[in-house]
Amino acid sequence: MISIPECRITKNNEQQSDTNWHDIYNTLRPIAKHIVYRYRASAWRGQENDIAEDITQETVRKLFEYEQKVQRGESVPIHSLVPMMRVIAHNYSKDMLRHNNRVIRIDANHTEMPPLHEEINVEECGTENAYNEMLFRELARAIASFPPKQQHALLIDIAAHMSFEQQPTPLQQAFANAGIQLQTYQDMLPITPVGHNRYTSLLSHAYKRVSNLPCAKQYREQDDYRRE
Repeated sequence: MISIPECRITKNNEQQSDTNWHDIYNTLRPIAKHIVYRYRASAWRGQENDIAEDITQETVRKLFEYEQKVQRGESVPIHSLVPMMRVIAHNYSKDMLRHNNRVIRIDANHTEMPPLHEEINVEECGTENAYNEMLFRELARAIASFPPKQQHALLIDIAAHMSFEQQPTPLQQAFANAGIQLQTYQDMLPITPVGHNRYTSLLSHAYKRVSNLPCAKQYREQDDYRRE
């Protein structure tokens, strides 16, 4: 069993609170067991508790490494811990399952389970999308308070890289909730050399401001975990 010290890894908007690592472990354990029994991998049969323990400890280890980065000032505290825990646990489970492509099917009286890769993708994407949507909302609210000229240049750039369909994307919806309709910034790129130079300068300053936002740092951290 990993020795889990008390530390501070989460921070909400109103007050900072200590998170006990034993509480994290106790929260993670049922998540890991759910993953194990949901995937029904034949290689895990009879070892479900051990596999769940491996997933739990590996997730705790990665969270502890993240906590060390927070303590060193290299990362920002996680605002919503459980979604991050789920992402890490699912990613580690996926890595374990890559070594075995056989999945036990539910008996004929039940609906057949989807193929392994589909099952992982649906569960993992649902978790990550929920977490990303939260970060998008924070990002949109932050950009809404940017200096007007920097905000204008940034929104033009974002809109220029998007397509707009009848159903808005999560990022588009996050901006809409913040009172910003990205579609109105389409086709607004400057065409004169002077205007383009001014736009480029403002955009550079805006992206530097974005890179220092806590939600942007959390998104990068999540992406790093996904690639590990």
